[in-house]
Amino acid sequence: MVKNRKTEQIGERDFVSSAAFQKAFRKTKWKQISLYIIISVLTVCAIIFFLQAGSKALINKKFEQEMERLTEQIHGTPGKGAGIVDLDASISYGFLSAEGKFTYYKKMGDRLIPWEIVTKEYPAIGDVKQTNPTRVEVFYTSKLERTVRYNHLNNEREIDFYYPHIGYHQLPNELEIATGLDENTLIEVALSFVRPMKQEELGEIIGGENVEWLWIDKSNAEHFNELHYSESDFFHVMHGDDAYGLPVSEDSPYWENNDSTIEIPGVESTNTEYLISGAIVSGTPSELKRFKEIDIIRASVIGLTIDKY
Repeated sequence: MVKNRKTEQIGERDFVSSAAFQKAFRKTKWKQISLYIIISVLTVCAIIFFLQAGSKALINKKFEQEMERLTEQIHGTPGKGAGIVDLDASISYGFLSAEGKFTYYKKMGDRLIPWEIVTKEYPAIGDVKQTNPTRVEVFYTSKLERTVRYNHLNNEREIDFYYPHIGYHQLPNELEIATGLDENTLIEVALSFVRPMKQEELGEIIGGENVEWLWIDKSNAEHFNELHYSESDFFHVMHGDDAYGLPVSEDSPYWENNDSTIEIPGVESTNTEYLISGAIVSGTPSELKRFKEIDIIRASVIGLTIDKY
């Protein structure tokens, strides 16, 4: 009996320690580890896929809302940005975020001119952030006793409008300079008027030829304010990129479209008709000469200039 038990124990030990058993055990172990690795990899891939798909859906929603807002801002009535006529956009995706690129255009003659590029970061969760703050080169010109701004993208001059109710230290008259430039040059000039006017009255004075855009003065000021000697003109003008206005179309004369229902963001809606205090005109020096004879022009500032050909 004792001998048989010893024989059985030795047989059991031989079975566990046998090469065949060890090989089968290792094979099973590696199969189990491989299965765990495959399951883990598939799980991680699935999580990444659903995270990316979900984040892309959230990002696309934010991007589409931004595009709708900017399109309305440019093509709305009124539109924001003096002389801005169009924009295009592109988007590049990363992990859980994307970068949107917006290019704004002005138009001179038949050409669209890139005017400003803005990039924004769109996270799946969180607020949209502008990643390239808009930059403008600012120079103080002692000869003209005023500040001149230059666009950072193409080094062209930015336009400003001068309010009719503010007494400035220096009122530029750059229309005189514009009409003396080479005839093969197309010039953008921002005109500021001595008083706000209805579109119908303005149409009788300056017409529609070479008129591109009308500045709506939303200040509705009733009194004339003379600037103190310590105050700078620069901080009391309307910069073109912040101005609201109406594009001028040859097919629909602006003087026939007085609209008292125009709504300007940040301005309480009233039944009062919004008045025009300035305009953008463009053309060759000879085409702009006729505006020199118009006595309602209080100030004029040169903006974009390009070769005609």
